[in-house]
Amino acid sequence: MGNFDQLIGAAIEHLRGRLFARGWSSTEIGALVGRIERLNFPGLLAVLGTGNRRSGLLGAELLSAAAQDVAFEGPPDERLEPGAVQRFLKDVLQRHISLSDIPVRESEGEELKYERFKQGVAALARRSGMLPSLAQTERIASLLSNGEFFRDIGSATAATLWTVRTLPLAVAEDIHWSPRAIRLLFALRRDLRGTPASAWTVFGQLRGGELDDPPAMLSNTLRILYETASIAAVSEMIRTLLAKDNESFRLAVVLYARSAGIPIEEADLDVLRESVFNTDEPDLGPALVRAIGRLEENLGRNFLNGVLDRL
Repeated sequence: MGNFDQLIGAAIEHLRGRLFARGWSSTEIGALVGRIERLNFPGLLAVLGTGNRRSGLLGAELLSAAAQDVAFEGPPDERLEPGAVQRFLKDVLQRHISLSDIPVRESEGEELKYERFKQGVAALARRSGMLPSLAQTERIASLLSNGEFFRDIGSATAATLWTVRTLPLAVAEDIHWSPRAIRLLFALRRDLRGTPASAWTVFGQLRGGELDDPPAMLSNTLRILYETASIAAVSEMIRTLLAKDNESFRLAVVLYARSAGIPIEEADLDVLRESVFNTDEPDLGPALVRAIGRLEENLGRNFLNGVLDRL
């Protein structure tokens, strides 16, 4: 278990105590905690960053409105069924099916499927009050269409690195010849299998704390880096992911969260970055308690678990 998993475990135990003190039953607490433990990394950030007010369309209403926009964008003879577009978006954003794994009709093809998904992402952004550039929309769609994004912190970081092509890697600093380095080399060999890239070459680049133009999706490698990094390095890495200049990751998290029903805006991620992760020893417990309180207030306790199920 890595330091990040320990942070989450401590936060959940803190939450248990607070909910019990507020009168939640053991059954209610167990159901909620089980869902939090199953959250992927972007989902956890979405919950921790929950805003204190509900604004704009969320959840099914947001997906339906975006689907309507996409369905009627083209000429009359090419218009789509809104329900089909909404199911398409839900498959990716709520069922976490990689876009490449969603079957298409022979007459459509992969390029048209991706183009429609990109239109859906642009519509979600507009309906959420955001206007990303065409290049940003392309990167956000690429990130959300990648199933690795909806997994653990290592996979989500690897998907982000694969999409933006360069990223400072605080968790890769201070790599010495040690058991950590050996585990890292084995992980690199697994990730680079089937490519002409050399594990030794990529290892050398990682020791510099930054990797440009990765030759493959480095999910195993990033997972080992997180598992063996200090808490301070993990916190700094999360600050890097949430930074304003990493717009693709930030907007992907916001659109993912809002499509599930979580009230969150970019400014809420700034608060999360500058409060919870602006330290070498972050404490997620108070932030998690505060976030669950806000969700309960905005959505109602009866609907809280349903929203978490969609993350």
